[in-house]
Amino acid sequence: MNELYLCESKQIDLKSTLDGGQAFRWHQHGNGFRGIIGQFSYYIFIKNKKIYISSDNLSKEKIVFIKNYLDLQYDLNLLKRNFKNNLYLSSLFKKYFGLRILKQDPWETVVCFITSSVSNISKIKKNINDLCLNIGDKVGSGYYDYTFPVPEKIINFGEENLRKLGFGFRSPYIIDASKKVINKDIILENLFNYSYEKSLSELTKIKGVGRKVADCIMTYGFQREDVFAVDRWVRRGLVNNLGYNSKHNNDKLSIVARNNFGSFSSYIQQYIFYGEKT
Repeated sequence: MNELYLCESKQIDLKSTLDGGQAFRWHQHGNGFRGIIGQFSYYIFIKNKKIYISSDNLSKEKIVFIKNYLDLQYDLNLLKRNFKNNLYLSSLFKKYFGLRILKQDPWETVVCFITSSVSNISKIKKNINDLCLNIGDKVGSGYYDYTFPVPEKIINFGEENLRKLGFGFRSPYIIDASKKVINKDIILENLFNYSYEKSLSELTKIKGVGRKVADCIMTYGFQREDVFAVDRWVRRGLVNNLGYNSKHNNDKLSIVARNNFGSFSSYIQQYIFYGEKT
């Protein structure tokens, strides 16, 4: 495996970014994390205060692709500058500086965040990785080096087998998402060009997908920066530390926060989520 330099270590915090609840297929290994992006396995690690990546399939073009996946071009200092007068947010940006939002595969995020409903990170990781081990394609020497299954494979696997893997009540929702993508009831690529409202209405066509799950899919799978997903952790941050109305439900809090923070929404949400959960 050859290795190439990615960036200085202060540019990205690998643990909070790769294993902080936005992606579920990175696994701690030595000084870094091993995982799959698309059809290839990668190992991203720290050495001498620098971040390197190693893989069987590395090239200059692939480095550009990985930097984009890790969102390394996003200027995190923008957050610090724009919210320097907000003590709570400033403390989060300082404490967890280097937390970035990954640009993940849209289909994978659809399934992952349907799976996330009423669950926790370790259980989601187990469900998703078991799914890949069962019906993904082997692409590397690591134990978890399997591709994420396409909708057709999930349909063939079936609801009963999803239940056997522990997906529970989410199983029919994942089947429904697979069918809607195959039948082109939802064309995922189109969501990159839609307004927030139009994307929300498309994603909530899927059984079991409400605003929160749709917001997560838009944030992590479609790189939308104007989305504010609210779960119990984010709610806690908004109500306890930013003075939001505790009488609002999570959907209402999401709408208010999104209006307040605009294009900073996704990043602020991510820092609040990670800070409150950690």
